[in-house]
Amino acid sequence: MQEPMPASLTQAGLGTLAAAVRRRLKHVVASRTKTYDLTLQQFWVMLVLREQGPSSLHPLAQQVWMDDPTASRVVKGMVERGLLRTEPDPKHGRRILISLDPSALPLARELQALAAEVKAGVVRSLSPEQQAAMRHGLLTMIANLDDMLGEHPSSDSGDAAAAS
Repeated sequence: MQEPMPASLTQAGLGTLAAAVRRRLKHVVASRTKTYDLTLQQFWVMLVLREQGPSSLHPLAQQVWMDDPTASRVVKGMVERGLLRTEPDPKHGRRILISLDPSALPLARELQALAAEVKAGVVRSLSPEQQAAMRHGLLTMIANLDDMLGEHPSSDSGDAAAAS
């Protein structure tokens, strides 16, 4: 069931506030990546590969909160643009490793600086204690939602979609 939109965010429930934070974060990042001609998905892929190094598709998809087919399409487009490269994983015969193309490293460094700026801006007026409390609360909410999914497996995705 969707929470009704409050007249003011100060009256909003926690679910609505979490959704508002997510929407605003996406808007801020999208406005800053527009000059790089990157989608949000491409931005996150470049950051993960810059920070964690080469990856196969499934772990990369999980890191950027995409399903495997979507991640595959995003990666394919980025390979075609010369931002990423793929090569067989020497440790696993059927796996492909995805990495930043060396020519994209300067861009990836810029994006990493941009991400650090956004991350600092998001928590700018929160004390370390407030940040820790918020982190704990959000992780608890995520665990509660995961528990709810475990209680009611989504075998009827149509019913779940109708309830949203």
